[in-house]
Amino acid sequence: MEVLTLGEKIKLKRKEKNMTLKELAGDRITPGQISLVESGKSNPSIDLLEYLAQKLETDIEYFLESEEKQASRICEFYSNLTDSAISAGNFLRAIEAIEKGIFYTQEYNLTYFRAKFEYSYARIYFEKGQLEKAQLHCLTANSLFLKADCIDYIIRSFIMLGNISLEMGYTNTALNYFMQADTILSDYNHVDELLKAQILYNIANCYMKLGNLEQAVNYANLTKDKLSTIEDKRKYGETLMLLSISYANENNLVEALKYAKLAQKIFSLIEANSEIAEIEKNLGILYSQTDNIEESFEHLEKAVKLKLEQDNKSIADTLVVFCENYIRIKDYNKALEMIDKILKENGDDEKVHIKCFEFQYKIYDGLNDMKNLEKVLLSAVKYIEKLDHKKELADFYTLLGKFYLKINEKELAIKYIDKGLDLYKSLGLILS
Repeated sequence: MEVLTLGEKIKLKRKEKNMTLKELAGDRITPGQISLVESGKSNPSIDLLEYLAQKLETDIEYFLESEEKQASRICEFYSNLTDSAISAGNFLRAIEAIEKGIFYTQEYNLTYFRAKFEYSYARIYFEKGQLEKAQLHCLTANSLFLKADCIDYIIRSFIMLGNISLEMGYTNTALNYFMQADTILSDYNHVDELLKAQILYNIANCYMKLGNLEQAVNYANLTKDKLSTIEDKRKYGETLMLLSISYANENNLVEALKYAKLAQKIFSLIEANSEIAEIEKNLGILYSQTDNIEESFEHLEKAVKLKLEQDNKSIADTLVVFCENYIRIKDYNKALEMIDKILKENGDDEKVHIKCFEFQYKIYDGLNDMKNLEKVLLSAVKYIEKLDHKKELADFYTLLGKFYLKINEKELAIKYIDKGLDLYKSLGLILS
């Protein structure tokens, strides 16, 4: 893809039609004049452009489109390609598309698309765990979005800066970014219910991490209310669709189209089910941490329902929170049932499998079931020894050693505790 001058466009269309200069000139002008236009040495009049467009069977708008407009279209193409590649986890392809797009943003001073590409860089580095790079690109994107007055992306970049800060351990900084996002959304009356819900949840999460439980609960409840509003909008959208169908059946196409468009607008706001599912799951975690287990289960059930509707592969992480809740309230039978579901959904995931061993340990320890406790610990060690998870292996060696110490098997206890200590030392977690 490239930006073409007016002359290059005419020449390209002529070549596509297999026309000679003489054939294109016809009786209107000379082939030499056409050649001068194609080489950029002469500017054609509007009348001549209309003639050329007609001869080349194209719209005159194609010839009149500025180079900046062409560059914007090319950048939009590369931006869409980048988004698709990131969604597919193909970061190499995404970076390749970004680099091609940035060339045009620099050549034609396209601030908005430069900001979008910087934002995409931030997304990629955040996913890869390269937080300092992600932060740098997101700050650049935020500054450019502010310059271009792109309210939606100003808010989104503040949210991303908040998430990056949280991952870096700067909770107060993260809270400030989320508060800024909320302020801009309110000040500009920017209507995006899902963004609002994400911001409210993130503020609640920050207060939870800072130990301010009262504010955490307040914002968690605001998030819950906002999600309820989104659900109401779904019902409103469904009602609009029914009206549209009714009018269509009466051959009143004007009203049918009107309500169909209104419905589409509503659904475009609420059909981000994967994001809603994630918020519901996170609310489940938040309410669990505040010991509001009943409320936690309610949101986790909503998250599971949404993920099942989408055939979402991340359902296991929600089931994990379910299991943690059951262990917390000492409903060990339910917890064991949930472990079976987790392994069925995502048993191939090494981290998930190890997490299930941790749950089984807590369950059998809570039940004081020594036979199954030893079985689980030995199974966990055997499984993790085949993997490259040294920290987790050290943890289970230590747990197994403590177990044998508890049942007076001192020789085995020393063996596994020493194995755990050696691994911790190799990881630099304890001094030699």
